[in-house]
Amino acid sequence: MASQSGRSPNAKNPNSLPVKEAYDQWAATYDTDGNFLQALDSIMVAGLLPKFTSLLPPKPIILDLGSGTGRNTCRLLQIPEAQVLGLDISANMIEKAKSRCGEVWNSLSPSSRASTFTFKTCDISSVAAVGYFGASAVISTLVMEHMPLANFFAVCHKVVAPGGIVLITNMHSDMGAISQAGFVDQATGDKIQTKSYAHTISDVEGHIAAKKFEILWREERAVSEGDLEMIGARGRKWVGVKVWFGMILRKVS
Repeated sequence: MASQSGRSPNAKNPNSLPVKEAYDQWAATYDTDGNFLQALDSIMVAGLLPKFTSLLPPKPIILDLGSGTGRNTCRLLQIPEAQVLGLDISANMIEKAKSRCGEVWNSLSPSSRASTFTFKTCDISSVAAVGYFGASAVISTLVMEHMPLANFFAVCHKVVAPGGIVLITNMHSDMGAISQAGFVDQATGDKIQTKSYAHTISDVEGHIAAKKFEILWREERAVSEGDLEMIGARGRKWVGVKVWFGMILRKVS
């Protein structure tokens, strides 16, 4: 969920808020503020979903960990007979997701859509708060940067069944070294930031191994000139910089 830049040239000095409060405020403009990393992530996840769905069992139970405004949750609704659960710490983000996914749900025929979709507001960095176990799969996109890796992978390990699949994407540490999650409050002009960890891929891989996952696929992505038409001009300053990585994992035990 990272911001696409360091500080907006028109923003005042940044204010730091806890993750929940920051995303409750950001929800109103999150889908429309020109976040280039979000746009790139949407493109990459759309390309990954066929690979992801090919690894799922029939009638899968899928958790979207950090579902936000439902940007990727609504894609999961196109998996027939899936049970989809979106989890997020921000109630305002969840309200946006419910509306968005409701529209997608109503546009699909019963035979081509998930059997159910529900949302829950909770601290997704806490195993006890998430409180759901035995999922066929988890997706978590642009979320991992907001918590320690130990927390993130403890939750993934607990909620997904043995043999289950995990799709993760995150801001690359090359971007994280010079930027962090944040947005400009349209009413005040204040730059709002929140806690953001620049997790390196080597650190991520260490936690993957410790929690007995295997990596089925991984990719790192830099911004190219050819991306700008799709992700917006605000991505120009990041041309040549690795800003995104993604992985598909399987829980071994």
